[in-house]
Amino acid sequence: MAYRMILNETSYFGAGSRKVIAEEVAKRGYKKALIVTDKDLIKFGVADQVIAVLKDANIPYEIFDEVKPNPTVKNVKAGIAAFQAAGADFMIAIGGGSSMDTSKAIGIIINNPEFSDVVSLEGVPVIALPTTAGTAAEVTINYVITDEENVKKMVCVDPNDIPTLAIIDPELMLSMPRGLTASTGMDALTHAIEGLITLGAWEMSDMFETKAIEMIAKWLPKAV
Repeated sequence: MAYRMILNETSYFGAGSRKVIAEEVAKRGYKKALIVTDKDLIKFGVADQVIAVLKDANIPYEIFDEVKPNPTVKNVKAGIAAFQAAGADFMIAIGGGSSMDTSKAIGIIINNPEFSDVVSLEGVPVIALPTTAGTAAEVTINYVITDEENVKKMVCVDPNDIPTLAIIDPELMLSMPRGLTASTGMDALTHAIEGLITLGAWEMSDMFETKAIEMIAKWLPKAV
C-alpha cells in the first residue's frame, strides 16, 4: 500500500512571521498582490498588520474584502473580476477558511478559464495567513464553494490548488473573541482525532496527530 502526504512548498511559524512576506515576494519575483479578506478583518485592523508589511516593502496591492462565510460562486466571480482589474499576479489570503477557499477558487479559474484539464488545474500563487485555527486551509488541497443556484456545496480537491506559502502568525489570531478561539480550537482537535482514527492513518500521520492533540490539550484552555 502506498501512503501519500502532501504539504505545501514552504510554511513559516511564529509570532511576527508575517514579516517574511517582503523577502518571499522579492525572491519569487511577484509584482502586485490582491489581498483577499473580509470586511471585519479590515474593520478591526487585523488585515492592517499584513498590509503594513507590504507598505514598508513598497509592494503594490489592492484589496478585495467581499469574502463571505461559506463563499459562493457569485463571491468567487467577484474576486476574479477584482484580480483581473487589479492587474495582480498573486494573492494574499487573510482570514479563516472562507478567505483561503475563495482565493484558491479565484486562482484556479484565472489560470484555467476553459477548464481544459480538470485533473491538473494549476492556480495563481497564494500566500495564506490564517486568523483562526482548525480549518488548515493554508496547507490543504481542497476548497469548498457554495452553488446557491443549485443549492449545493462543491468540494474541489486538487494538489495544484494548495497555497504556495503558508504563514502561521499567532499575532493575527489575538483578536478572535473567546468563543471563536474555543470553537476553532475544538475544530483543530476534531481534525487531529479524525486523522488518528481514519483507516488511512499511518506512522507519520500518527506522529502529527498525537502531537497536535497533546498541544491543543495543553494550550487551548490557556488561550481561551
